[in-house]
Amino acid sequence: MIVTFGIAKLSNGKIRLEVGRPQHTATAHHTYSSLEAVRRVLSNVGVPSEITDFYFQLLPKLDSNQLLQFPPLHITEHQLAAEGLKPE
Repeated sequence: MIVTFGIAKLSNGKIRLEVGRPQHTATAHHTYSSLEAVRRVLSNVGVPSEITDFYFQLLPKLDSNQLLQFPPLHITEHQLAAEGLKPE
């Protein structure tokens, strides 16, 4: 399935990870306590570390709650479901 990931740092210091399907309203999201937790989830679903590293470098430059969108990626439904991130 083609999905986009987005990350945002929240005002309470947590990180929000959003998953959506391009051209659909289906989304899923979770809030994590650290970037390392988000990195682990992204790695588990198959997002290459080079992409994660690049976007994580940009995150400190964003305002709170501003969403940083990853490029569309092909991730299997099984991988997303295993992390509780399958867009519904």
